[in-house]
Amino acid sequence: NFTFNVSEVEADEIETFLDSRANDSDSFDFTAPGEATAQKFVCEGWSKSIPYNNRARISATFRQVFEP
Repeated sequence: NFTFNVSEVEADEIETFLDSRANDSDSFDFTAPGEATAQKFVCEGWSKSIPYNNRARISATFRQVFEP
């Protein structure tokens, strides 16, 4: 589970990306905090909230996949 605290503009970009991956069921490379290399993941779901003006929080559940 990951939480992104970003600007509303950045949150929109993240949501657009996650929507695209949900539509095509494609995995993506992601480097988790504290990790040195990227791994393959799919996003099983996410939610977005706007707790402060011009700030957004996206909570996402990623599942690691093993594919070439």
